[in-house]
Amino acid sequence: FVGVALAHSQPLVAQQRQAVFENHGSSKAQGLSAEMANPLYTFDSNAQGSAPQLSDMIGQEGSATIALDALVRSEQLMRALSGDSADFPHGLTLLLPTNDAFQKLDSLPEDLELVLKRHFIPRAVTAQEMEKGITLRSYERLATLRFTSSQGRVFVQADRRAPTEVRGAGVHAGSGTYYL
Repeated sequence: FVGVALAHSQPLVAQQRQAVFENHGSSKAQGLSAEMANPLYTFDSNAQGSAPQLSDMIGQEGSATIALDALVRSEQLMRALSGDSADFPHGLTLLLPTNDAFQKLDSLPEDLELVLKRHFIPRAVTAQEMEKGITLRSYERLATLRFTSSQGRVFVQADRRAPTEVRGAGVHAGSGTYYL
């Protein structure tokens, strides 16, 4: 990865994949090594003294370790998060899925990179725009994202899926913003 150093690169073998999905971030992570049960990601795209990038910031997000594990395996998405992608000339907004979101699924999707691309928006989107209501296309036009608000809460609906709450005001970095 250009400009990104990663301090957790243990690949998940197929047999461990479901165990990680079922136990990620929980105290029930029996049978997994301490590293697998509680992975630590350290990004260093700030090595030259520049402003922190999304890759720096999301590495500290403990509630999204399943998504982080998939992100670090995608050179294309890591380039975007570190501000080194021509695919995002107008900024980047990431709707970072939490471990709770993945655990609501029956099983972990086979192609997590494709799933995560649906969470990347190729422009800067503010919390105020989301609150007012806006419709956007995700990265590579994989999904139509409709933002709405109700009673002070913001929701996003991808295509015909059920709306999901967008939490927080966003975490800002040099390469974009992420929301949980």
